[in-house]
Amino acid sequence: MNQLKRSASIALPQMRKWFAVKPLTVCIGAMFLSACGEEPELASIYTSIDECASENPNYMQECTSAYQEAKDEALRTSPKFVSEGDCEFEFGQDNCEYVSNQSSSFFMPFMAGYMMSRVVNGFGNNQRRYYSQPMFTSYARRSVFRGRWFNASGKDFGNLGRRDAKVYPSDFKKKPTVNRTVKRGGFGKSVARSSSFRSFGG
Repeated sequence: MNQLKRSASIALPQMRKWFAVKPLTVCIGAMFLSACGEEPELASIYTSIDECASENPNYMQECTSAYQEAKDEALRTSPKFVSEGDCEFEFGQDNCEYVSNQSSSFFMPFMAGYMMSRVVNGFGNNQRRYYSQPMFTSYARRSVFRGRWFNASGKDFGNLGRRDAKVYPSDFKKKPTVNRTVKRGGFGKSVARSSSFRSFGG
């Protein structure tokens, strides 16, 4: 049984202020080549279930489900570190949580928000369809992700502050499970070496 140091709402360091963002998805070279042939979709980043439900009063169930799915994805796909110090070096002081389960224990960054695509009706069954994924940010002074929003793969979605988002279907593709831990600075270095935002699966 998992023993997680997790809160009912999304945790941020210090005052735990909530932010939203509009991603800057631009086709630049090979890094964004896959997105260039796709049709963009509208999405938003929410920092709590209440914030999502406030903007979408008819979709409380979807907001709740998307939040939980993002939390589960964060646990499955976020970068993992052996020590709290290594995690905080990358993501900032008080911005990491300890996770322990039957197979391993590690530190991972707090999920700072979750991206959710616009809810649309399903085909023939009146069910509503949406996509969600966890979003992170860094408060470490030397991190290239400081003050930015990015997903578990390290894809940068721009500065903190805006809410509406233009994304592509590939942004919501299922990411590989992360089973290995990285050392201090390993997340940023791995992203820098990749021209296609390689995931940290293993």
